[in-house]
Amino acid sequence: MENFFDKKTASRMGKTLLFLAILTVFYVGMKFVNETKHFNSSDSDISSITTIDVTGTGNSFAIPNVANVSFTIEQKAATIREAQTVVSKKATDVIAFLKSSGIEAKDIQTTNYSANPEYSYPGPCAAGVKCTLADTTPKLLGYTVNETVTVKVRDTEKVGMIVDGLGTRGVTGITGPDFTVDSPDAVNAEARAAAIKNAGEKAQVLAKQLGVTLVRVVRFSENSGGNYPMPMYAKAMDVSVVSGPEAQRLEVGQNKYTSTVTVTYEIP
Repeated sequence: MENFFDKKTASRMGKTLLFLAILTVFYVGMKFVNETKHFNSSDSDISSITTIDVTGTGNSFAIPNVANVSFTIEQKAATIREAQTVVSKKATDVIAFLKSSGIEAKDIQTTNYSANPEYSYPGPCAAGVKCTLADTTPKLLGYTVNETVTVKVRDTEKVGMIVDGLGTRGVTGITGPDFTVDSPDAVNAEARAAAIKNAGEKAQVLAKQLGVTLVRVVRFSENSGGNYPMPMYAKAMDVSVVSGPEAQRLEVGQNKYTSTVTVTYEIP
């Protein structure tokens, strides 16, 4: 059978393919170098320009629409099982009360549960008195079981009633209420917008004082200060057990949200 290609033709095709491979590698390498140069030049462009940094602060206010309340049930007993039984019974009663008060199951969450032994530790033996191992061995007194539950109350008008109800159902500690906004994104955005506006106004004043003009924004960063109750609107809450036919009223007040931004402007 006669070869389709003679040796001369095969050699020529091999050289052509080798040349095309080298050309392709060269093209890809040059493209990579050009992209790298473009990236580096972009960085160098920013680092080489003259800039000024301005910090702006903005606030926004919102009336809380939810309250977080935490309560703890604690029981001591000779065995863990005995303590658990009492805690479970009290927790069941409290949760039934919460649900009957309009709190949904998704808003009731056990956030901590612990069962720990308690010991008595004898002191050192008196001088000259011979002690046995039993005299110096810690003695088990029993066990303490704790369960902490956090409740989100979406109707702030019910917070006082909820706190009162917890106090009459054997809980051993109440923390809160912590009044907040359930979806703070819009409030934070309002504070951010105010901070950016404040930074822009400061930049305009500074540019005028320096005799320069603002070209563009080249960097931006934000530090959100969170929110906290305004003391002039909200009173301190006493979460001790309150008895009586009328539930105490807990003032919601309003929360302050703060945003601090740093804006870098290019100047000529």
